[in-house]
Amino acid sequence: MTILETRPLANVDALEPGDGATLAWLGQAGFLISQGGLRIVIDAYLSDFLAEKYRGTRFPHTRMAPPVITPGALTDIDWLLCTHGHTDHMDPGTIPDLLAANPAARVLAPRAERARAIERGVPEDRLVLIDAGEAVDLGGVLVTATPAAHEDLRRSEDGYLFLGYVLTGGGVTLWHSGDTIPFPGLAEWLMPFRVDLALLPVNGRDAERAKNGVPGNLTLEEAVALADAIGASAMLGHHFGLFDFNTLDPIDGARRLSALARQADVRIAEVGMAYRVAPVGRPPLSVLVVCRGNICRSPTADGLLRAALPGHRIDSAAIMDWNVGKPPHGETIAVAAARGIRLDTLVARQIRETDFEEFDLILGMDDHNMAAIHALRPAKGRARIGRLGAFSAPGAETSIIDPWGESRATFEAVFDQIKTACDRLAQFARTDGTINRERK
Repeated sequence: MTILETRPLANVDALEPGDGATLAWLGQAGFLISQGGLRIVIDAYLSDFLAEKYRGTRFPHTRMAPPVITPGALTDIDWLLCTHGHTDHMDPGTIPDLLAANPAARVLAPRAERARAIERGVPEDRLVLIDAGEAVDLGGVLVTATPAAHEDLRRSEDGYLFLGYVLTGGGVTLWHSGDTIPFPGLAEWLMPFRVDLALLPVNGRDAERAKNGVPGNLTLEEAVALADAIGASAMLGHHFGLFDFNTLDPIDGARRLSALARQADVRIAEVGMAYRVAPVGRPPLSVLVVCRGNICRSPTADGLLRAALPGHRIDSAAIMDWNVGKPPHGETIAVAAARGIRLDTLVARQIRETDFEEFDLILGMDDHNMAAIHALRPAKGRARIGRLGAFSAPGAETSIIDPWGESRATFEAVFDQIKTACDRLAQFARTDGTINRERK
């Protein structure tokens, strides 16, 4: 059953508020969003700035269609969100007029793009900055920034240049990925949010565009796979129909989409449509952490997550049956106890087929764990499967080594690595918990 309702929308600015979230596509990567009592614009390109800049070049950036609305005609806007500094996302032809028409509106942008945002027309006193892993309360919607790889995960000393935004509010979770391609750890970062609607670019990439300085994005097939990997209920594909050298033919997209097996309700965005996501209640996030024997790494994560997420179902399990019924390793218990985490009540068990239906997330530690978990997963298992270590470092498939048989120092290093990952996972799970309270 779909959670995404649609209806014709004659005038973008007439987008009506309501329970949950309502959206209208502004073209390219831009959206107008009504959520949590706020009107939010994200990545709006409503000018011809790039046509003037690139006139007479290999890619002249001539519009395939006129803007759906002028910037000054967007009213009652509370926030403008920019995922990165490229002009079709942080538009100097849109920002000044939109802010002039909405004198109370503020702008959220990557910390690494502070200077560019000011140069593009954002007054310093109306600019709020964010980096991956950080959250900003907009006053009804909580925004959590996720890393994005616009062909690469680029960083400056101030943070990531490319971001995505999770919008939590009104009993709904939206994720605008920003411009990105797939990279290790991206899906794991999104899994705890239990995204209702993912807004993903589908214009793809190729060598010709890259050679001419046009970085690419997800293909339609990659976007659908990502939506399913994170457990999104629905997906809107966007970032097309603006420039003829960097687009997706919607007819071809519909044909390709019809050939894809998928779990999410996937649509190709249309101008002149309002999309609504109604709030849907669900229990707190549940997490099962798995390692080879369930006496070293997974009980450490189990104890840390139980302490950080009271009221959530947290458990751990083994791939193998060697230690079933046994307590955690003595060094594991001692290292955790020295840091205020009790593990002495935990007892090892083996992973079961029913775990794939009972838990939202099942997280492994290394390549062996991941291969075994995927092999055990039943065809209709609903759990999202990922690596715990991915929460530590975006872009790296971080394995957490087995300390069994190693020195006390190794057990301590493994504890620290697991704690870093669990702290971020718990942060994201608490954001999801905020949504659950709103839905009740």
